[in-house]
Amino acid sequence: MNKNRIEGVNLAVKPLAAVVALAVAQWALPAHAQGAAETQANPNQLQSVVVTANKRVEKLESVPMAISVISEEELQRNNVREIEDVIALTPSLTQASGTTAANNALFMRGIGTVSVGIGVESDVAVIMDDIPIAVQFQAFRDLADVARVEVLKGPQSTLFGKSAVAGAINIVTKPISGPVTYRGSAYYTNDHEWRLAASMGGRFTDTFAMRIAANKSDMPGNFTNLTDGKKVNGSSGKTFMAKFSWTPIKNLDIDLMPQYNEQENTRGVTAVNG
Repeated sequence: MNKNRIEGVNLAVKPLAAVVALAVAQWALPAHAQGAAETQANPNQLQSVVVTANKRVEKLESVPMAISVISEEELQRNNVREIEDVIALTPSLTQASGTTAANNALFMRGIGTVSVGIGVESDVAVIMDDIPIAVQFQAFRDLADVARVEVLKGPQSTLFGKSAVAGAINIVTKPISGPVTYRGSAYYTNDHEWRLAASMGGRFTDTFAMRIAANKSDMPGNFTNLTDGKKVNGSSGKTFMAKFSWTPIKNLDIDLMPQYNEQENTRGVTAVNG
C-alpha cells in the first residue's frame, strides 16, 4: 500500500492598486449600424477564451504559443475528476503509469521523465493557482473546484522554471467573487467506485470573501487477493482546498490558500522478467 500526503499553505499580500488595462481598438461605424449589431447577436459567433498562460489575462488567440484550454463547461460535460481525464482530452499529453501513483509521469510531445526518486524534477510542470507542484506524483489527485485547465505545449521554462522544458499544465480554480453559492455532486459506478464533492463560496462582506471545496473518493479495486480475499488495484483519496481574502485597509489584500491532499493506493506485486 502506498500513501502520498500533500500539505501546503500560501500567504500572499498584494496591492489592490494593480490594474490590468486592456486597450481595444475598433473601426468607426455609423450609429445605426452599431445599434443593429447590438440588438441582433450572432448565434454562430464563437465566445472569447481568456487564459493566463503568460501570467496576465489575455485572449487565447493573442497568445503566441500552442495551448489547449479545457473550460469549466467541458470539465463538467466530460466528467473530468482527475489529471488522467485531462490527458484523455488533450492531444500530445500522455502518461506513463507505474505500479503506484508515485511512479506515474507526464509526457508532452513524447518528452518526459520517469523516475521513482521523489527528488527528480519532471519535464512537464504542473501549476495550480500560480503555485508549482514540486513533485509530479502530487499532481495525480482529485481535481476540486476547477474553473479551467490550460495545457501549454513546448518549452515554458522562461515563466515556469527548469521543470517545464517540455510544457506545463496550468490549473486555475474558481475565483472568489459574486454572491455566496453552494454546490454538491455525487458519482457512483457499477464496480462500486464512488466520489463526493462539495463547494461553497462568495463575498460575505465588502472586506471578506472565501471559497471552500472538498472531495472524497474510493475505488475498492478490480482484483481479489486470493490469500486474504481483499480487493487490490484500488485507490482512495481526500482533497480539501480553501481561499480566504481579507481587505483590512485600502490597497491591502491578504490572501490565504491552504490545501490538503491524501491518497492511498493498493497494488499487487509487479511482474519482472528475469
